Amino acid sequence: MKKNALLGFGASALVIMALSACGGATASPEPAAGSASETATPTPTPVKKYTNEELVSVAGQIKEADGSSRAVISGQDIVAQYEPIRVLNKATIEPAECADLGTLGMYQPLDGATSAGTTRAKTGEFITSVALTSGVEPAQLQASLDKSTAHIEACKKMTLSAEGDTMTASTEKIDGVGTVPGTVASKTLMTIPGGRTGAIYNAYVLKNGVLISGSASSSEAATGGPEALGALMDQAAALIK
Repeated sequence: MKKNALLGFGASALVIMALSACGGATASPEPAAGSASETATPTPTPVKKYTNEELVSVAGQIKEADGSSRAVISGQDIVAQYEPIRVLNKATIEPAECADLGTLGMYQPLDGATSAGTTRAKTGEFITSVALTSGVEPAQLQASLDKSTAHIEACKKMTLSAEGDTMTASTEKIDGVGTVPGTVASKTLMTIPGGRTGAIYNAYVLKNGVLISGSASSSEAATGGPEALGALMDQAAALIK
């Protein structure tokens, strides 16, 4: 009966939707300059905490290859644009610790932090975006980065099951996504019944009190994902002084 997987919402259909759908968030107001908040607790090496306005300003300076700019969003609007990926929650995901969808490109918000980033948009064959998180202690940002790194190992092999349709995903740590020292990156490949292979690239790096994270996803095994994501990550890092 399930001739049309998109209507049946089997695992394959959910994955295709998640990998190929852009976010639906609207543009934020024009970037505004702001002053940095003071470090709450002095440390031997003080790290700046960026305000929301400052992060919006930085994100607004990130350019496409043709010199154009994307709309900038912040706070909960960043989370909202990942609803197309959240559709994967309809599937049963194993191991259970992978159900937060971090290795599948879902942005992970951080309690008490400020955040801003670009909207999800097409770059070649990939849907890409980058997010900036700050406003909390360096240890909290490091803990978030460490969690993302641990997920790469924990989610090396995943299964997604829905309506009798089961898919597998494999994740591995990779190099060559951008040029910023300390960047942690991963590649997840998802084999979709019918011969298609989807790809998700994720990257994370800490730069002067800002956690930079980004993703590039495609419902096809296209080339250019690491390069497209790396360009966004490098731009964002260069703008963090």
